[in-house]
Amino acid sequence: MSMRLTETLGLLSRARAFAIEGERYVTEQKAFVKSLERRGRDAANALEYLEALEGLQAEYVDHMEKLERQVLMLVRPRDD
Repeated sequence: MSMRLTETLGLLSRARAFAIEGERYVTEQKAFVKSLERRGRDAANALEYLEALEGLQAEYVDHMEKLERQVLMLVRPRDD
């Protein structure tokens, strides 16, 4: 296995962990927003934070998908 492939697989593993953790944070924040709204509380700040988390999550997923494509390119046989 090439060093570049090994490094990319390591980065992909970390990116997947970030995406999983990020999804958990988004899910928890959504539940918190719903809880505030059910109790008639102001959820504006919680919604802003949720939007920020969702933006970060989208970046994590985009980066993970980019690394997945790089891995595929590195393992794909060349047509030399």
